[in-house]
Amino acid sequence: MADKTDNKNKALLDSDDYEYEKQIYDKQKQQEQELEAKRAALREERKRREKEEKREHERQLAKERIELMKHKGEAQNSDGGEDTKASQEQSEVSGEDTSSNKKKSVVKKADNFFYHNKWWLGMLAIILCVAGFILYNELTRKRPDLVVYMICDNDLQQRQQPLEEFFEEYVDDIDGNGYVHVEVQIIPLDRSLHDQTQMDNNTMFLTQLYSTKNMLVITDSNTDDYYMEIMDSTLKSKFPGNKYVDERGFSLNMKQVADKLEFENMPNDIHISIRQPVATVDDSLETAKKNYDINFKYLEKMINDLTQKAEESNDPGLTTEPKKKDNSSSVAE
Repeated sequence: MADKTDNKNKALLDSDDYEYEKQIYDKQKQQEQELEAKRAALREERKRREKEEKREHERQLAKERIELMKHKGEAQNSDGGEDTKASQEQSEVSGEDTSSNKKKSVVKKADNFFYHNKWWLGMLAIILCVAGFILYNELTRKRPDLVVYMICDNDLQQRQQPLEEFFEEYVDDIDGNGYVHVEVQIIPLDRSLHDQTQMDNNTMFLTQLYSTKNMLVITDSNTDDYYMEIMDSTLKSKFPGNKYVDERGFSLNMKQVADKLEFENMPNDIHISIRQPVATVDDSLETAKKNYDINFKYLEKMINDLTQKAEESNDPGLTTEPKKKDNSSSVAE
């Protein structure tokens, strides 16, 4: 390619001019190359000097450090323990100041946090208190081993606690929590009344009948026949010769019972009835029979114990007649 260019240039210039121009060009090119080589050499020399100066500076610093350490060691040896003690005291004071500042800083941050979040913290405290109360109440609340429903409507409903203690004498610790507790749920039903309370009580008792876990019911002569139909009317055949057992259940017509319940004018028509074992919405017939046997065991224990005591003491029974109520209409209808 260069030969072609030279031939082209020769064609434009005569031979003398061409040779002269070529010499000038080659000389300039050579000078530029030499100049670039000198520049490169200068750059390399400058880098070399900079590296050497850096090494020398580092050597000087290392030497100064060594000298400083020597002087420091000599000063410590000459001063002895006084400087060490002073240094420790200064360090302790400095540490105390730092600790104090940190404590002040933490307190300040805490105050600032509580100030800006006092409403949320207040609400949280209220929620925690309520939750704690509910949890404490739930954990400490006595869970019943057995529940007895009382649907008769008389002054016996004012003796809930004595009634519960009365039943607890004959019930075992079913749930194994270390104590026996019987809960008497008072659901008075009076078919002569038609107010909202009676409607609610009626619904409540019917709802309880979905489960067969609790089979014992306290009734009286005013209890609607609709409810007595679900009670076991064959109880008398299971206790032949016992005058306190009839088709309504176990009669509490005993002075000893009135004394236990502290109910001087206790009506003489109160019975403890037991439901028939039938399948319900929640339980199968097999489950109902199992629950019946459990409840019957406690009722049987009560019947045998109270009957024996009544016969031994020749219990005179109760003289207070029940109040007759209007049975012309029924809540269950």
